[in-house]
Amino acid sequence: MIPQLAGRVSAVGVDLTDVGRVRIALARHRERFTDRILTPKEAEYCLSRPDPAPHIAARFAAKEAVIKCLGGGCALREIEVVRALSGSPSITLYGRAAVRAGGRRVLISLSHLDGMAAAFAVLTDAIDELR
Repeated sequence: MIPQLAGRVSAVGVDLTDVGRVRIALARHRERFTDRILTPKEAEYCLSRPDPAPHIAARFAAKEAVIKCLGGGCALREIEVVRALSGSPSITLYGRAAVRAGGRRVLISLSHLDGMAAAFAVLTDAIDELR
């Protein structure tokens, strides 16, 4: 059975990120670049990977997709991609992002290849349980 979310979709957001551009930014400004867009937990995970660029690009795309759902007005580091043991991603919001969400839940889907990362975010009306 496929889990379904009870409730109404408030907004959607999608973003594509060029992995090559992330790779260049990492080569030029590794610490400054990662500090600007990643939370410490995200940086720890991404930088532990043999090739961190696709993982960072996917998180950047996720944050941009979430910002689109929220209508802007928040910073990249106020949005955290949390990785479950199963590998599935979820979103935790802080600061202005949490305020803008107003108790609504953000669902996220990520994908990446060598050259491109994509994210699709869905903002739901309420925090509903999967049934």
